[in-house]
Amino acid sequence: MSLLLRNVLQIELAPGYVSLGHVVRRMTPRGFRSTVVANGVFNAVPAEHDAAPWSGAIQVLDKALSDHTGLEMPATVFLSNHFVRYVVVPWSDSLSELAEVESYARHCFSKMYDVKVGQWALRMSPDKGGKARLASAVDPDLLSALRGVLDKVKVRLHSVQPYLMAIYNDCRRDFRGRDAWFALVEPGNLCLALLQKGHWARVRCIRIDDEWRTELPLILEREAYLADVDATTDEVFVWATGVGEVTLPDHNRWQFHVLAPKPEFESDPEIEQRLAMAMEG
Repeated sequence: MSLLLRNVLQIELAPGYVSLGHVVRRMTPRGFRSTVVANGVFNAVPAEHDAAPWSGAIQVLDKALSDHTGLEMPATVFLSNHFVRYVVVPWSDSLSELAEVESYARHCFSKMYDVKVGQWALRMSPDKGGKARLASAVDPDLLSALRGVLDKVKVRLHSVQPYLMAIYNDCRRDFRGRDAWFALVEPGNLCLALLQKGHWARVRCIRIDDEWRTELPLILEREAYLADVDATTDEVFVWATGVGEVTLPDHNRWQFHVLAPKPEFESDPEIEQRLAMAMEG
């Protein structure tokens, strides 16, 4: 049976919380609609100093899923940018085989991060011939722990989606053919990407605090200066999750546009803010 005709368990993993959304898909005169039935948002305890940053969220998910034994539905998991590494992989005419492209992508990761990603699970945006690609890397121990928790309650893992890729896929029409900055804000994390003519040019995740609204123009100035490509655009599209009201300052250079979820899902307004990431599957 097609997934369009099935219920889905959507899970969001972040350092501070775990959310579960039971998505019921149904046919309406306007086509398929999905209603999110909130099963809960659970606060996660911070990981121990020497533990993996995702360990606290996995422990909370394990407890939260105790009431979901035997659901017999697939699960889609959305990973906070805190748990994902990103890099833009330049196009190379000399690379034709998939293994060569992946090896080159891992080389790009090793240049950007101190963490060894040789065994990390790698995922790349579609090949568009001659264009740079966005690559994400996830700790395989996180994926193993996630599968173990889901197997205990007989829930099948259908897909794992990094936050940046999931939200971009929902908003890609806004970037088609455009030069723009794309800012994804979570508590404690800003993922800032530069797109040129709708294609990936640069991406970096930055730690932030509650003053990010006033600091964003300065961050953009710095990132534009450091970019290895011509970053002349002044348009900035902002998607913020779990940080409350998004009020950005007027600026004589940057033109801010606040993005919002597309009206694909129905849900209780009280849970929309915390389930925003999970609702974009």
